[in-house]
Amino acid sequence: MGKIVTAKANQLPVGLVGSSCPQDLAQQLLARSPAFNTCSQTVLNALINIGRAKQVAKGEYVCRSGMPVTRVCMLLDGVLEIARIQSDGHRHLVGLALPGDFISFTGMIDGGAHLHDVLARNDALVMEFNAQELTDLRHQHISLVMACERLLVRRMRLMYDRLAADPAWVLENRLAHILCMCADLFAKKSSLVSTDVDIGLSQTDVADMLGVSRQSVNFALKKMEAEGLVRLHYSRISITNMTALKQLSES
Repeated sequence: MGKIVTAKANQLPVGLVGSSCPQDLAQQLLARSPAFNTCSQTVLNALINIGRAKQVAKGEYVCRSGMPVTRVCMLLDGVLEIARIQSDGHRHLVGLALPGDFISFTGMIDGGAHLHDVLARNDALVMEFNAQELTDLRHQHISLVMACERLLVRRMRLMYDRLAADPAWVLENRLAHILCMCADLFAKKSSLVSTDVDIGLSQTDVADMLGVSRQSVNFALKKMEAEGLVRLHYSRISITNMTALKQLSES
């Protein structure tokens, strides 16, 4: 997020449950972030001091694709859905943002518009940063620039990993690849082999990520369940044999 972090929408990462102050949540999330944990406490404090906590209601959009980027958000609590809603209403699900993730970094850096539609899957808490103020702070602290670079590189790796799921592959292989990638976001890799991992995605979510019908995803998941790779629940999927699932994704 060893311990397993169950991907329930209302759950904070291990160690944050019970924290009520948004600044404390931000401090803890940044301290455990691979991108920001090398920044000094002074830099992290400066970053948090320009932030403003905001409650986001379930179903409320944090940003819409095509709109100018005036603020950057860090998710403190809840789950955000990152998608692109097409003109016909069809949703292409890109992924989920979990506590500690940032939204709109790309637009802040290149001046472009929001790339995706981001909405809260449940009541959420974010910390907003004025894009210009954050840019000014980056100019003052090289460690913050490097943290942003690490964050963007991590996203690029995820994107390339996603692209590796060749559309020419059979659905079971593409599905296994996506499930493995999502599991890496929901739990520490050291725990994936021996412990079940819950992924907070419904079958409809997975279908929208792959661009296929829900029925075809359901058929493939039922086959995986019969083989002992996954267990299906309402609105979530449990991975029960990560080793076999990885082998399927690479076959």
